[in-house]
Amino acid sequence: MAVFSVPQGIALASITGVPPVYGLYTAIFPSFLYIFFGTSKHNALGGFAVLSLMTHGAIEKVMLRTATSYNATAYVNHTLDELIDMDNDTIITNTTLMQILGNETSFLEEVTMEMWTEGVTPVKQIHVATTIIFLAGVIQVFMGVFRLQYLTSLFSEQVMSGFVVGGGIHVFFAQIGEVLGIRLPRRSGPGYLYYRISDLIDNLHNVHIPTVSISAFSFLFLVFGKEYLAPWLSSAFNYPVPFELVLVVVGITATNYAELSRRHDVKVVGNIPTEFPPPSLPRFDLIRHIGLNAAAIAITAVAIHITVAKVVEKRYKYKINHGQELYALGFVGVLSSFFPVFPVTSGFARSVVGAAVGGSTQLTCLFSSLALLSVILCIGPALKYLPQCILATMIIFAQKGMLEKFGELKALWPVFKIDFAIWLMSFLLTVCYDMGEGLLMAIGFAVLTTIIRTQRPKWHFLSRDDETDHFKETKKRDLERIQGNVCIFRMDAPLIFTSSDRFTMKLKAARRRWKRDQKSDNRCKLVIDCDGFPYVDYLGLSTLKSVYADLSAAGIQCFFVVQKSELKRLFRATDFYEVVDESKVFSKVVDAVKVAEQLVSSPKTVKETLTALSSIATTDTTLLDEEEVENQPELVESIAEELENLENTEESMSETSVSIEEVRSLSRSSSRNSSLNSEE
Repeated sequence: MAVFSVPQGIALASITGVPPVYGLYTAIFPSFLYIFFGTSKHNALGGFAVLSLMTHGAIEKVMLRTATSYNATAYVNHTLDELIDMDNDTIITNTTLMQILGNETSFLEEVTMEMWTEGVTPVKQIHVATTIIFLAGVIQVFMGVFRLQYLTSLFSEQVMSGFVVGGGIHVFFAQIGEVLGIRLPRRSGPGYLYYRISDLIDNLHNVHIPTVSISAFSFLFLVFGKEYLAPWLSSAFNYPVPFELVLVVVGITATNYAELSRRHDVKVVGNIPTEFPPPSLPRFDLIRHIGLNAAAIAITAVAIHITVAKVVEKRYKYKINHGQELYALGFVGVLSSFFPVFPVTSGFARSVVGAAVGGSTQLTCLFSSLALLSVILCIGPALKYLPQCILATMIIFAQKGMLEKFGELKALWPVFKIDFAIWLMSFLLTVCYDMGEGLLMAIGFAVLTTIIRTQRPKWHFLSRDDETDHFKETKKRDLERIQGNVCIFRMDAPLIFTSSDRFTMKLKAARRRWKRDQKSDNRCKLVIDCDGFPYVDYLGLSTLKSVYADLSAAGIQCFFVVQKSELKRLFRATDFYEVVDESKVFSKVVDAVKVAEQLVSSPKTVKETLTALSSIATTDTTLLDEEEVENQPELVESIAEELENLENTEESMSETSVSIEEVRSLSRSSSRNSSLNSEE
């Protein structure tokens, strides 16, 4: 594991924008501290390319705000006492005065002083990185205190896949300058990738041929070794062959003996200190400049860490406490910030390597850290001649696994088109914006798709299965085969303020579809299966009461099936049973259907019919069938004729309390509604 960590740590340090030795420190301290706090036997903490690039962006932002020095001229007014030489008790002569002041008659002295512009006190890149890991650790500890590990569910697999692939694009363009031997200007902020590509095109004529040659050889070596040679060698060795380390050794040897750095201007890593770094406090004055960056890095680190932990759980068949892992990451970040390190998270490759060589506890990381410490103290100077282009090539080649995630789109498109859109938008937002902003917007888009899907709930009919005698979902084209006049309706979505109107519309559509396909003149009875509601809010409960009242006024028997105890408690805690007859609420669908089939609807009086018709005709959301709406004018006309025959009967008129003119007016209004509904 130490052998694998040496080239990887140095490469990640170059992405972060700090000296190479700090990449080795990052591979030592967090991994060592995780031994005491983590619950996973196989997770190995270390740098991650995407996190390193996000840290580099925060460092660049702070460095741009760093104060700079300049020379300023000031004038000092001297007195006669100041011009007397107190040791010799003599007055300075005019000649001496002129030499000091430049003017015999003036007591003003011109003084040049060093001044600083407004901004951050001069700081090193590693100081910004340690402050970021400190603040990220504090955020992760608070996430553990408030049990916010469920927030990682927002980082769906599609969001993280698109984000990681988009991050791989950022990493590629961050390292392409080193591969080609081109010095590109610093860029940061949303949309900086566009300017980086523009800078690359403008500087293509400055490509350094020796550097490109070394990069090409390194890339071919890694492709041949890892893609063709490694599968063959895996049968002969019990552990993976470290091709990266072999490439590093070859590169150092060739550069040193051929003097490539001096003769061909090949950029090398340079001197690596061999002393142990003393602990120091982070730069707390930088927190106000990096707060948002640290929050994005903290959440991203948690998401990646939990994702790796879930993979480890599945592969090695044991449980990892995700809540404790938040504390572990937080404490590791806070304590590691006293040493020169940059943000870390779990790496699946490191975890797999540890298991492949027989590591089954965190003591593997302990001995790996000790081995890395010996590398720094003893072998560090040998890394001086390592070409930077080899590290950049290794980083770009490592993105190959991320780019392979494009294959997920092929599997998502045929069935999961919403997940396909989330994956693609996460990738595009990450590429087009900066890493942190892209991830947050991708999460927002994923949440938005969830909200939109709740606005388009799925509804269906239930019918009795002849084989099992249970009720099952029935396709709408099979309704003609269903016997009886009981319509069982179910909507699979929360009944809340965002879906209440949709529920009413779907219920209306369902009754129309049932009436048309059944081709029966009998008035159907409606059973609403409430098991499809995960939860119901105040407006949803009001909608259920309103639907029951409207259907009852229209002469339609309505029943509810409620099995969830939470919804039953909600009914009893509110005025639901003051509107809905409690005998119309059942715990099983079969009981509701049995009662509905046995119940015979009583004929409605003229007054009740008119009242129901008028209440429904004046409602925006009508629950009448299309056939009933079309026949409504004739129905009202027949009622009007009956009332004309009873015009001279005072008792009948008192019972109906509706005049003939009102009925005819209702008839004309109903006819207009009929034509409008027919056109719709």
